[in-house]
Amino acid sequence: MKKGKFGVCLWFYAVLAFVLAFLGQILLGALLLGFVIATEKDEWLTRQTIEALCLSIFSSVVGGVFSLLNQLVSPIPFVGSTISTVFSWVEWLVSVAVLVFVIIGIVQTAKGKDASVPGFSALAYKAVGMMKPKPVYQQPQYQAPVNGQYPQYQAPANNNQPQYQAPQYQQPPVNNQPQNPNNQ
Repeated sequence: MKKGKFGVCLWFYAVLAFVLAFLGQILLGALLLGFVIATEKDEWLTRQTIEALCLSIFSSVVGGVFSLLNQLVSPIPFVGSTISTVFSWVEWLVSVAVLVFVIIGIVQTAKGKDASVPGFSALAYKAVGMMKPKPVYQQPQYQAPVNGQYPQYQAPANNNQPQYQAPQYQQPPVNNQPQNPNNQ
């Protein structure tokens, strides 16, 4: 693994950033991002730290918005408690999604790979002045004809199943007699 200027593996900073995102520590995440940018100057590490900080900010903003909406709606009689319950469930689902992305981010960055948090990965690439690479799909290989003939397709051998044989039919005997009896 690649080590930074202080002898610490670079993936450690990225894992720490995702742990701080899980804990909701936006200020510590921003301080870690500033430290990474100023001292380590590693593009991969900067992108991972930005992704973690964006995840933390997203979680905090969504929690704040639902909390505010909950306070506005809860005084309404009868309907307020139902809407408040729906808001709390949606907020819980968002926090579970953030937890899943944090776990994926920790596992991926510990291996030295990109965390690739949906939405925030492209933002992190743009923040460092790069474009997110598009996946490249392999096209099937074309075989040109040799001497005007295309190569023969050979089905893969499957020894587990018996080969299909067409049923054998016997042709009826051919009658050479004329059809019209008057022509004889």
